[in-house]
Amino acid sequence: MFTAEELIQHYITQPHGTSDPTLRKEPSIRDKGTPIWVIVGYYLGGHSYAQTAAAFALTDEELQAALGYYAQHKQAIEQRINTSESAVV
Repeated sequence: MFTAEELIQHYITQPHGTSDPTLRKEPSIRDKGTPIWVIVGYYLGGHSYAQTAAAFALTDEELQAALGYYAQHKQAIEQRINTSESAVV
């Protein structure tokens, strides 16, 4: 069993101020590119753990990493979710 920090280190890609346009500028699932805020927003929107994993083709460890990252960066992730929702409305 891995700790939340180990899962985050292994499955989450975090931005490092690079100017490379091919790299995502926000935390995302490594090798899939799905932003953490998108996954968390879907989950918080009333979808179950299993539905969220299936919707984004995530392994259990990837989803645990995303939710662990959210727990550590709750304010920033919720702000990003809210910014996105207000842009759509």
